[in-house]
Amino acid sequence: MSKNENEQIVIVTGDIAMDWNLARTRRTRNDATYWSAEDITNTTWQRGGAALLADLVEAIARHLQKSEAPGFSIRQTGTPRDSSQVQAENTQFHHSYAMWSLCKYGIQPPQDREKEAWRVEEFLGLNPASSKDIQAWQKVVEDSAEAGLVVLDDAALGFRENENLWPIALKTRGEARPWILLKMAKPLAEGRLWEHLRQNFADRLIVVATVDDLRLSEVQVSRELSWERTAQDVYWELLHNPCVKGLSLCAHVIISFGPAGAILLSRAADQEQPSFQADLFFDPKVIERMWEKEHPGGMVGYTTCLAAALARQWMLCPDHPDIPAGIQNGISAMRTLHLQGYGERGTLASKVRLVFPIERIADALDHPAEHFAVAKIQDPMRFIQQKGTPEEKPLAEGFWTILQDKFNRSLDQVAEQIVKEGPEAALKDVPWGIFHNLRTVDRQEIESYRSIRNLVGEYKGQKDLMSPLSIAVFGTPGSGKSFGVTEMAVSLLPGEIEPITFNLSQFDSPENLWAAMHQVRDIGLKGKLPLVFWDEFDTSLQGKPLGWLRYFLAPMQDGKFQDGQISHPTGRAIFVFAGGTSSSMAEFDKGTDEKFKEAKGPDFVSRLKGYINVLGPNPVKSRAEDPYYIIRRAILLNVSLKHSAANLFEKPDGKEKLHIDEGVLRALLKIGQYKHGARSIQSILAMSQLTNKTSFERSCLPSESQLDLHVNGKVFLSLVQEVVMNGQTLESLAEAAHEAYCEGMKERGYKYGPIKSDELKTRPALVSYSDLPEHLKESNRRNVRDIPAKLAVAGYIMIPARSNERPFNFPEGSLEELAEAEHERWMQSLFDDGWAYAPITDEPNKKHECLVPWKELPDSEKKKDIDLVRGIPAILAKAGYAIVKVND
Repeated sequence: MSKNENEQIVIVTGDIAMDWNLARTRRTRNDATYWSAEDITNTTWQRGGAALLADLVEAIARHLQKSEAPGFSIRQTGTPRDSSQVQAENTQFHHSYAMWSLCKYGIQPPQDREKEAWRVEEFLGLNPASSKDIQAWQKVVEDSAEAGLVVLDDAALGFRENENLWPIALKTRGEARPWILLKMAKPLAEGRLWEHLRQNFADRLIVVATVDDLRLSEVQVSRELSWERTAQDVYWELLHNPCVKGLSLCAHVIISFGPAGAILLSRAADQEQPSFQADLFFDPKVIERMWEKEHPGGMVGYTTCLAAALARQWMLCPDHPDIPAGIQNGISAMRTLHLQGYGERGTLASKVRLVFPIERIADALDHPAEHFAVAKIQDPMRFIQQKGTPEEKPLAEGFWTILQDKFNRSLDQVAEQIVKEGPEAALKDVPWGIFHNLRTVDRQEIESYRSIRNLVGEYKGQKDLMSPLSIAVFGTPGSGKSFGVTEMAVSLLPGEIEPITFNLSQFDSPENLWAAMHQVRDIGLKGKLPLVFWDEFDTSLQGKPLGWLRYFLAPMQDGKFQDGQISHPTGRAIFVFAGGTSSSMAEFDKGTDEKFKEAKGPDFVSRLKGYINVLGPNPVKSRAEDPYYIIRRAILLNVSLKHSAANLFEKPDGKEKLHIDEGVLRALLKIGQYKHGARSIQSILAMSQLTNKTSFERSCLPSESQLDLHVNGKVFLSLVQEVVMNGQTLESLAEAAHEAYCEGMKERGYKYGPIKSDELKTRPALVSYSDLPEHLKESNRRNVRDIPAKLAVAGYIMIPARSNERPFNFPEGSLEELAEAEHERWMQSLFDDGWAYAPITDEPNKKHECLVPWKELPDSEKKKDIDLVRGIPAILAKAGYAIVKVND
């Protein structure tokens, strides 16, 4: 490249290999040891390692020079560029080999992407250089101490230990220190180069490494379970594991997950106490390695794309390079590289030239095709160290979810959007678990299904193992136990499995079990892998609790069952034990309980390789402990409505939209329990009159008695017809609430007065609603908005008064309970508005003497809340509603 005084100097050096890419097209399908002239093989050479990275950085610089960006002088080694100078037998070079073949663009490529791409079929390994002498070509040509950026490709092939190969800029002790971009391979954070950079350039050092190399550095990082777990594992290891803790001294550390995502750990500068921020860049639809599995074949150059993208950001802004933008562009470029492959797609092996597509990737970095979700990683130590405010803490301690971070305070609105517009439109940028037709965003379910999926994948590869893989699945009736496991297995082994179900509650003797085992064997003999559901395995047999367990011990352990005098092999199979009386593993496993031991429970559990607790559409414990049940429910509702009433949906402008009455949607989402889980949702939809309808109206619903089969019908319909607290209705009810307050105060002898005085028995609020100041009007509005929630606390609901209901009065116990709930609501509204407790009320300074727990409240103040509650029936009567007691 041309050079002048205004050009910024970038040095790129490090370990270099000669890459030999072997293209193969196999036309014959004979034994691999059979030679055939019809099989074609072609070899292409290219400069690899630091030389390839330098060539890509040069291309990026050329692209930037077309714009108004300043010019750059890229200095690199004198590595040969002519293949005639490089022979495979030359021992001064490292030689790397890979076998390439044509691969499908993707598993299901669109019609315009029919041509196959050249990708790695097998990495054949490295032939390291035997010569240890420094060669002239290994040094940087026109090396300079004035470099603004030094890019180092450290593949642990000798560069890190040989100081004579390091560029001058690393050795000069001047004031203007360069930024250092270090692409590092295993072992991480080791060697002379690392120690030198750590001591002298830590605050200007950017390290790029792969998660696979990190895992080979004596760290514990989970694999393919959930983005949250893996991200927090990496965060903890980088900050606390002594083997790699030194990386946290760098300005930035990027851990790459290939085309699926990356983690960025940044250290705050100019602070006495170290402060860190960790961000996860990820594709919500996949976990690590999953994207590559959907696009078969391997690739050379992922980390080169990422390092080059970061170098490009420095070129754009040398003082403050945009590291997050570099990560986004780098991951997108990796996908372009993988999809397009080396050479020209569809070219025959005899004609293809397999070299890294430098210009294509440089252009991809200019115009990234994809944007990846970003989430701030929660420090797993933050609450142990008492950081963060209580409201920031996770609902389940030690269990961080990106879903909670993004939708902590708007779950109801998100759930409504999921049902109306589809989960993908509503739940953007949160991790998904996708297993064939199963979709879930619950981290617990995602990790459970993926852990079992990993077990099934491992079992698939163990061809010599003839005993079944045994797993258990628990959940409430209708939670979707069999559906979830089947979809998980099908997603991993499409076309290879055959599901079969046996309900043990319908068997009356072990002989029935042996007959079932023979059916399992028959499936295996047909060449399929049996996926066997032993439904309600935890039921009794002939009056003995858990009586079936002992009969499964031999088949689970040895892969054999005894039928009469003959022992039969079960063959390879996946045994899925679905709980009927236990809704979770914890509920089933009684440990050392004597009856559990008598039933061989511990022996049975010891033979299980894993389990899943399927959560389903109902809260697992309580709504407070499991608030995200409404998201699971919404996803299920959307899927069920599409299946049973697709006519209710339209797609204006290509966007999905469901036509449904707001009250019907509210009831479907907020009803306390579906008695039979997902089956109840499907039954309610089936009972509704939706044929040929374009909207799900209230009149489409079944009667209350029919609803009672699957939900509390009265509560469901009350939710359908719940008064909407807005507009004129809200103002009318707020005025009624104020009138109830005034009546209560006047009965106690109070009257209007400009000052608040208990001695004079005066209150300035004893005026008509229209004359109240705005903040007191809003207080009344808040009161009536909260009426449905207050009623629910004590087991009451609102219903339209259509059956000659009599006047309603709360019993004394409910009065006290509801009054306390009203006091709690009032306090929370003041706290949210910035008020605080003081012994004497000072309204201008937002201090109030009644901001204390209910038990500490004076009786006179309690009486005010009780009066407000007594007025609720009269307030609701103005809107045509009555109150009834229910048991949900």
